[in-house]
Amino acid sequence: MSEDKDKRISELPRWITRQNEVLAKTRIFSLARSLRHEEGTQNIGDFYVLDAADWINVIAITPDNQAVLVEQFRHGSEDFELEIVGGLVENNETPKDASIRELREETGYVPTDESEITMIGKVLPNPAFLNNACYTYLITNVKKEAEQEFDLHENIIVRLEPIEKIDDLIRSGHITHSLVVAAFMWLKLRKE
Repeated sequence: MSEDKDKRISELPRWITRQNEVLAKTRIFSLARSLRHEEGTQNIGDFYVLDAADWINVIAITPDNQAVLVEQFRHGSEDFELEIVGGLVENNETPKDASIRELREETGYVPTDESEITMIGKVLPNPAFLNNACYTYLITNVKKEAEQEFDLHENIIVRLEPIEKIDDLIRSGHITHSLVVAAFMWLKLRKE
């Protein structure tokens, strides 16, 4: 981030929460309405925020340079999506631990002694109304050594694709999930 952008953002007035009310709680998030006041102005308003646990995404690569992808039905798009492994960071785990757990559960792939497990990026999925972060981990030299362990309503097919074909899968619209596209951007930046 440039110094000019840092300076511009730091000079903006903050919004201060005066009241907060949880309107709904679900398994994956809660919805809150916050009455906020902008410092130094008369601006006041209601804002809605989804409180969610942090998420992880995993770019898993096999020893022969295949990306481990997952295909599953997504209820938001009401269609099948081609993605990388992803999931919630549970209360008792680090993002790294969640990455290893989700990779094993969704695909049966696990790190080996030769694996590199590295956080390569962090994004805020939508800071306009979400308060969580999504961490992207790169796990190399993964091998299939376990059976898939689905959550109650999960059904996943594992697809292996050569890592050099990922750009084509994004361009062609086979991969459309924004956090997956962001994860592969982190991978590109790491290689530069």
